[in-house]
Amino acid sequence: MTVAVAVIASAVAAPASADSRPIKRPKPVAGQNAGSAGIKTFAQQEAMARLAPYGSVEPGEYGEALASLEGLPDTYTPWFEVTRQPYDSNDPAYRDPNFSNSGAGWGNVAGRVTGLAASANVVFAGGANGGVFRKRTSPGSQWTPISDRILALSTGDLVHDSRADVLWYATGEANTSATSYTGAGVYRLRNASHAREFSPADRVGGIELESRSINQLKFDGAGTVYAATSRGLWRHSTDPARHTEPWQLVLMPNPASDNDITKPYDNIVNDVAFGPGGQILANAAWRSGAPYNGFYLSPNGAPGSFVKTPLTGQVDNADVGNAEFATSGNRHYMILERPSGLVDGSNSALAGVFTATALTGPWTRIADTEKLRLSGSALQTPDYKPGVQAWYNNFVEIDPADPQHVFVGIEEVYETEDGGTTWKTIGPYWNFPFPCYDATKPDGGCPATTHPDQHSVSIANGTLWIGNDGGVYSRPSAPSASKEDAAGHATDWANHGDGLRTLQYYSVGTGRDPNGRGTAVAGGLQDNGGSLLRAGARKQVSPFGGDGGDIIVNPRNGCEILDEYVFLALWLTKNCGQSDGSTSAIFDITVPDRNARFTAPFRVVRGSKNIANGSSERWVAGGNSVWHHDYAFSYTPAQAAADPAKGWLKTYTLDQSGARLIVGLDAVANPNAPADKSKDTVIASWCGESNCNSTGFTRGVATNWGGTWTELDMTGLPNRYPNAVTFDPSDRTNSTVYLVFNGFNRRFIEGPGAGVKHVYRGKLSKSPAGVAVAWEDLSVGFPDVPATDVVVHGGKLIVGTDLGVLVADKNATPQTIRWRKVGLSRGIHAFDLPLTSVYDLHASHDGNLYAATHGRGIWKAPLALIH
Repeated sequence: MTVAVAVIASAVAAPASADSRPIKRPKPVAGQNAGSAGIKTFAQQEAMARLAPYGSVEPGEYGEALASLEGLPDTYTPWFEVTRQPYDSNDPAYRDPNFSNSGAGWGNVAGRVTGLAASANVVFAGGANGGVFRKRTSPGSQWTPISDRILALSTGDLVHDSRADVLWYATGEANTSATSYTGAGVYRLRNASHAREFSPADRVGGIELESRSINQLKFDGAGTVYAATSRGLWRHSTDPARHTEPWQLVLMPNPASDNDITKPYDNIVNDVAFGPGGQILANAAWRSGAPYNGFYLSPNGAPGSFVKTPLTGQVDNADVGNAEFATSGNRHYMILERPSGLVDGSNSALAGVFTATALTGPWTRIADTEKLRLSGSALQTPDYKPGVQAWYNNFVEIDPADPQHVFVGIEEVYETEDGGTTWKTIGPYWNFPFPCYDATKPDGGCPATTHPDQHSVSIANGTLWIGNDGGVYSRPSAPSASKEDAAGHATDWANHGDGLRTLQYYSVGTGRDPNGRGTAVAGGLQDNGGSLLRAGARKQVSPFGGDGGDIIVNPRNGCEILDEYVFLALWLTKNCGQSDGSTSAIFDITVPDRNARFTAPFRVVRGSKNIANGSSERWVAGGNSVWHHDYAFSYTPAQAAADPAKGWLKTYTLDQSGARLIVGLDAVANPNAPADKSKDTVIASWCGESNCNSTGFTRGVATNWGGTWTELDMTGLPNRYPNAVTFDPSDRTNSTVYLVFNGFNRRFIEGPGAGVKHVYRGKLSKSPAGVAVAWEDLSVGFPDVPATDVVVHGGKLIVGTDLGVLVADKNATPQTIRWRKVGLSRGIHAFDLPLTSVYDLHASHDGNLYAATHGRGIWKAPLALIH
């Protein structure tokens, strides 16, 4: 899922302005399932796909999954990285006034960067699920991936010891967003500025930190490093001679919960700060509030020595959430989230920025939401204020040259030169509200700014580096060397998005480019809208702003695209979204569903014809109900304006309470009546009851095969997330279906469903009770890794997973099936898929299988070579 995204706007043909421009929204984290339920209603849906019906997995899961995967034979199929070109979010030819973010000032963007470390000559960036990239700070240098050989590409933190040239890599993104993946521990790379890459032998310690996320690595200067993780505070010696010694647990607020997989949020430690004489202050807190939330003080960091201690001064100890610290000498700074802000309607979760000269205080508030709003912020609407996502994006950093000079990152980047008396917004959210904005100018008329949602920061050699949901940006750190306009907005940001290939896709679609040069490739991304790579183009563009979820591209015309914003809010273009900002090229056809998932599925009805001109296949969408759209790409803005339902017709509802949500979907037309939706055969996998929550988790599969809607018998199938389902296209009776389950199994999660697998084939038949199904387990030899998507192509059964793509003979039996990894032998990195999650598979008209990864962009492999 994502964080800041554009509000659904009507397709009004008018220039963009501060009044009409869509305003990005936070993740919907509040609601009845907040707090004690543990999992947020929407923000954790993707995470729950991997964990449901529980909340965590045990150490060892990643290692065993990868070992199983590497034990499979390869298909010797080369993968080709499709999205290597720069992704220009600012192209003036794609400046729709209602649905594009072009002109915002972000420039070329990459995916979320959650770790950043820099020195005088080199900078390292860690993608949220894309691994570590390195480049020289000299002009013209290129980003190079250096962690593709290790167990996890999810980044928690990066620290570079420039004197020893050692890079510490903490895996496991820890901001508790929906697409955060846990990690495999901490790795240490020697000679980091020029070493080829990390290796498995670089892992510090053993499996102790596997399946944990690490928010911060902090070094006490006396030979010890502390890891603040999602499950406790741990420490280790920095002595290379003690590299393999296990990590030592020093703080676990709720020890019993660490072995209780239904309580994954009871032991989150966010950061530590060091004081005189070896004192350590730790912040332990779940973002939505929990009894253990607060501050813990230790005289020396030893196990059992931490005592929950209230801070003095202006900190409200009854409303403590996620905190991060920065220290220079005896001066401490802290940015603090308040859980009450997620539910009180204030539209800000920021408690404030504080400073103190002693760990326990008194702490003085030097900034709050209002002070930052008045500092030149672009966030001036009452429903989206500075700090609205203080639980998700936050950093505080002190200029090494001046303890009064401090940088703070939340949604925007702020700076104070006088210890917090005054502030300026040097990295505004975007430029649309400012007088300088002019849609007719190629650059939007304002100075370039940073992408929203800040996560990481580093200062080195007089340069400030920041990482956010759009990649990496830098500028001079010294006030004497930096430049701002009269409003305090920086005018000297440098963009480092080119070549930083960390884009986080949810989906991919392809179609013949009407320019006649080949295939257009489009996809939906986390917080970077919908991308489009035209055939023969040297860069990607962004027709759709905000988030991008699922996507449909007309294979006959790659400029006809249906893109999802969130919750089945669908946006349609017929000209690739091309607009100069004066007229709309996109219009809204949102599905009027009562309760869709954040990234809900919609599909073409395979073999169908729309009822207008028959030139495109009809659509089906799944929320709490199944919906049909008869017109598809023949639909017009005039039709949408006249119909509140935007052409969508409800055909089936899962339940009357609205608690069940469709997660997997497929539909096939009757070949004898391709324009008659009443003869379509549809199948939908779903989860519930509390929005696929761990509390009251249920799952099922519904289909109208046979003429009436039926819930299929799930006896013997996993109590897991039924992530994708498809009919076998070669079975003209549609009686053969394939179903894949996300999540983990075996010893890592105990309870109902433990020990069962991921891939099933179902044979449907008529019975006196309606529809019977016989399920076959095709998971024999399948690695213990979550499955994300399934495609049947010819005689091949192709499955996407969290660690790549697998293939088997679709006609194999449980006794004869043999799974193979689609790719080359490990080590041939340029033509092999990185070990990151594959969210979507798409068999394209051009003969390629496209894989949308959530961290390393879009890749393709020739279908003819997958065998």
